[in-house]
Amino acid sequence: MRRVSDLLRTPAGRRLTLVAGPWDAREVGSVVLVDEMRELTTAAPGALAILSRHAMRSCDVLDALRLAGRGGLAGIVLPGPSGTTPEMVELARRERVALLAGASDHSLSDTVLGLSAAVRADPGLLLRRTREAIDGIGAMEGAGEEDILRAASASVGVAYVVAGLAGPGANATVIRVGGRPDGYVCWEGEDPAAAIVAQVVATTLGRVRAAAREAEAARERALLALLGAKDTRIAARRARHEGVPVDGWHVAVFLRDPGGDAPPGAADPVLREARGIAAALPGALGLGGTAELSAPPLVTRWQDGVLVLLTADERTTIDLPPAQRSSAQRSPAQRSSALWPSVVGAGGSAAGGTGAGLGTCQAGPDGLRRTAAQARAAAARAAAGEVVRFDRLGVHALLAELSGSESALVAARDMLAPLERLGALSAHALPTLKAYLDSWGSRTRAAELLSLHPNAVAHRIRRIAEALDADLSDPQTRFALQLACHVVLDYDCLPGTTTTISSS
Repeated sequence: MRRVSDLLRTPAGRRLTLVAGPWDAREVGSVVLVDEMRELTTAAPGALAILSRHAMRSCDVLDALRLAGRGGLAGIVLPGPSGTTPEMVELARRERVALLAGASDHSLSDTVLGLSAAVRADPGLLLRRTREAIDGIGAMEGAGEEDILRAASASVGVAYVVAGLAGPGANATVIRVGGRPDGYVCWEGEDPAAAIVAQVVATTLGRVRAAAREAEAARERALLALLGAKDTRIAARRARHEGVPVDGWHVAVFLRDPGGDAPPGAADPVLREARGIAAALPGALGLGGTAELSAPPLVTRWQDGVLVLLTADERTTIDLPPAQRSSAQRSPAQRSSALWPSVVGAGGSAAGGTGAGLGTCQAGPDGLRRTAAQARAAAARAAAGEVVRFDRLGVHALLAELSGSESALVAARDMLAPLERLGALSAHALPTLKAYLDSWGSRTRAAELLSLHPNAVAHRIRRIAEALDADLSDPQTRFALQLACHVVLDYDCLPGTTTTISSS
């Protein structure tokens, strides 16, 4: 450990002159620049304090020596040459504080930097600072990233920050999660202890992130199991165990992904964007900030898109921004689309190509499943860049609910499966049947919708009825088939469109 006598032999210390006091009474642990005398009272024991001229205007040398002695400082450096008095010599000896004078032609910053580098280079001090910092980080097992960075910065005396990218020439060490880079720990300066501790900080942050992501993955798995479970009670119990807030009031947002699931191991831009905007969703939807939620938003891949689940302890309502409340005469789609920039556009351009659906506020495990299904059903009717709210669908809510239901989709496809045996007509059978039934059995109107001759429509309908073994004059049969056509085509067509598959 270096003492004042050792520092006086370094290049930066050779410009200093010992004026009074012992030069080896205390070990030097740090070097600080003091611009106001009150800063002497907060300096760490063993510090070598370099006083500026501004500091000396508010306090004389004797007062500085008393403050330094009271705080256990190793020494103080006065700005420029200084004389001595018997009282100064006696006080410096009694307080065991080295009193030094700087050279008038040398800047304070150069002196501070030079002496600090000399102190940090001391092997004993380097080992002690490193050991103390590592021990402090080890004692913070289970703490968050911010707390770990704050503790490490305080123990070493540098400011550690986390960055996604490290600039050229920057002091940085990589954070790895699962063997892959996941950001950098950065700092300034050439402190060897800071470089060693940064490696420990990066390793610790990697473990913290890996544990957090594993816990998040477990919550997502439990949520997905609850959404698809036949026995809600068992699935809800597992979800509670994994930290899913199943017993609150839930609002679901579903982002339909027109591109489908990302390949294994590939980047998932829609999921990444959804996670990026999840924190902004509560405020955008009039639910209050994330602080009012009972748990952080849950974001997971589900079926043909991404589900975002927001949970609060009390029932809440989805509210339009004030600017939209006067537009009551506008259609639900128009009102919803005006809300889109504040909900999804905040996440970036990638999210702007998706359609979104909002479920209603529902309570408990069954309510969680219901709002998720509603959000997905509403998203099925949303065009790119549009938000559709389930509670604004009106008479279309039933079709939307059925379109978002896997069981309804399976039943509808089973009902219409015989159409696949019609050979060349099979690709056009479903749009033809839908157009015919939507036209109340009018071949002329259906022909206009399909751009066909009425006789062609009549020929197709005859073959379709034979394949389905269905009596199209029976009202219940017509209703069931019409409903099945809408369910299948709403699922298979682009979200929010009513354009059927080509009929020619």
